[in-house]
Order: sequence, then C-alpha cells, then structure tokens
Amino acid sequence: MAQSAPHRSAGEAIAAARRGHGWTQQQLATLCGFSQSTISRLERGRQSARDMDVLALVADRLGMSPAEVGLAGDHAQSAEVNRRGFLGAAVGLGVLPAPTGSTTRRAINPAVVDHLRQLRVTLVQSDGLYGPHSAISAVHDHLTVIEQQLLPAASGALRRRILETASEWAEFAGWLYEDLGHPGKGLWWSDRAMEWAQEADEPVRQAFVLMRKAQLSAGLRQQQRVVGLAAAALRVRGDVPARVHASARLQEAHGHALAGDEMEALRALDAAEVLVGGDDAVTDQLGGYCNSSYVEAQRATCYLRLGKPADALTAYQRALNSWPDTYQRERGLHLARLAGAHAANRSPDAACATAMEALEITRETESCRTTAELRRVVTGLAPWRRTEMVQRLTEAIATP
Repeated sequence: MAQSAPHRSAGEAIAAARRGHGWTQQQLATLCGFSQSTISRLERGRQSARDMDVLALVADRLGMSPAEVGLAGDHAQSAEVNRRGFLGAAVGLGVLPAPTGSTTRRAINPAVVDHLRQLRVTLVQSDGLYGPHSAISAVHDHLTVIEQQLLPAASGALRRRILETASEWAEFAGWLYEDLGHPGKGLWWSDRAMEWAQEADEPVRQAFVLMRKAQLSAGLRQQQRVVGLAAAALRVRGDVPARVHASARLQEAHGHALAGDEMEALRALDAAEVLVGGDDAVTDQLGGYCNSSYVEAQRATCYLRLGKPADALTAYQRALNSWPDTYQRERGLHLARLAGAHAANRSPDAACATAMEALEITRETESCRTTAELRRVVTGLAPWRRTEMVQRLTEAIATP
C-alpha cells in the first residue's frame, strides 16, 4: 500500500511556495514590507498569536489559501478583516466611496478622518511595542485607501483634512521603513508627507517632516544635510509645538556631532533640553515622545559620535533608568548603543551583557536599526573576539 505524503507544517508550506516563485527570503520580505528575519521565523514555525496579519499577507503574496499557512475558521476571517476590513466596512457604512466601477458611489463621510487618525495612533503604539513589522501592512493598506479613494473624491475643507491625515500616515510609513532598514523608501515616503502637508498648507506638519528627514539623513551620516534640514524645520512659521522644535534641535546636534563639532552639538542639545522643560510625561501632542529621557538618550548618542564613551555611558544610563515602557523598541536601540559605549570604553563584559539584553528585545521587535547597532558592537569588541563571551554574542546576533 502506498504511503500518504507526510503533512507539511505551515512554515514548510511557506518556504516551498516561496521557492516555487523563485524568490529568496529577502525578496519575499521586501514584497510584504517585512524584514528577512520575519520570513525566516515564519518558515521555521515560530509563529505567535500576533502573527495572524503577517501570515495573511504572506499567503496573499504567495497565492496561498489561509488554511495553508495555518489560518482557519475564525482566525482566517479575523486576519483578513484586520488587513482589509477597513475598506469594505467603510464602504458599506458610507464612510468611503465605493470602488471604481461600482454601480454606486457615495459621498465621503467626514468621520473617516477621525477614524484614520485614531487608527494611526493605535498602530504607532503597536510599532513602539512590537516593531515595524506589526504595522507596515496595515499602513500600506490605508495609504492605498487614502490615495486612491479618498483624495480623488474629496474637495474643499474635507480634502484639506484628508491631506493632513495623509501626511501623517506617509510620515509614519517613512519611519517604519527606516526601522526596517530601507532608508531610501523612508525618504520617499517623507517626501510624499511633505507634498501633502504643503498642499494642505499645514506648517506644523511641514516642520515635523523636515525634522524627520533630518533624522533619516543622520542615519545615513549626511552631516551637512542633517544640519540644513534641522535649520529648515526651525524656520517654519506657525504654532509649532515646543517638542517639535526640540526634536529639530536634537537632529541639529547629531549633525554637528557627526562633523566633530562638540561645542555646537552641546549648544543644540542644551537648547533642546530647555524646550522640553524636564517633563517626562508621554503626550498625544505631535512630538510627544521627545521628553527628558529621550533628550538624554540623544545626548548620549552625540557623545558616542564625538568619541567620548565615558560621557555616553553616564547619559545612556540616566535615560534608560526612566525610559517609558511604551517605547520598548527604542529601549532596545539605546541598550545596543549603550553596549557600544561599553565596548568603546574597553569594558567587554558589560558590553556583551548589555548587547544580549538588547538582542532579546530586538528578537521581538525585529528592528533593523538595532540589529545594525549590535553588529557595530561586535566590531568594537574585535580585540576580545577570541573570548567565549564575544563569540557567544557574535553567534547570537548572526542567528535569525
């Protein structure tokens, strides 16, 4: 009697379908807007409850049914609703116009703007806790709704409100792509955010986007561009919140630190600290993340860039002692940078222990920025590369 083929796990099915398309893990990850390590984790069967939406999108891109990736019944329906349900439900309620080609085209309900803003807040919180892969697919879906259905159908004051929220979503997409390790895509979405903010005649959002473009440029080590964009953000007229100005000052400081200008970097850092005013409360205001702990962490990074690891250690420790729980992904990033400061200060034991702590968070958030920092830590530990602790750290970072 012929034996039946062994049952394949969802991870094995995903890997087989990917290979059938002739794609690498990285190619599939890029197509889905995730990191390569996310696809690797799914193929190894390390799914968790929060991967429902991720699995649904992977199945969609591979042309697989929900059941083939382990989604069935209520779970499959829930995942699809989470990813696509906003569009269908909103059309049915008359919030969005019907898709092109439909026999009925309804007017846009102004409540859609409030809905989009509330949803974005939720996704920002999810990103802070779980990392960019938890939000990127939903952000893409909603930007498609905004660009292809809302903006073409809106006019007057309603169009301006939609342009404002479009700018918010595009800026968020830019942030997610930066953390996913795609700064070019991040800058592209930042440019879209600026375009929509300018059309809406919204100076506060323009200032924030200019600051974010400066931040992206700092990651690319483009020191003059960082300083220039930060200065442009500070020149924007209007009722720009103090924390947006503080964030711009911090980017200015990074630009000067990259150029090795300690005096100007410290002057900009001090100006940011005054603007924040020592308030550690997390607010819903634009730039609300920029509290005193955040300023201290940026000061530490500037010290590290200026070649002053001992000063960076003190500042990082002060920042992390009062770091908000809601910003878990950023905590991992600054722990990785703290590990780098320990390595630069010739403290390999502390560097390895701190890097391992950062790695635990990174395995949850899959932040490419943090992974890049951890690789720099390993490079900084080169004098101790033959020791057991450094070899263990190197292997841990290299394991997806």
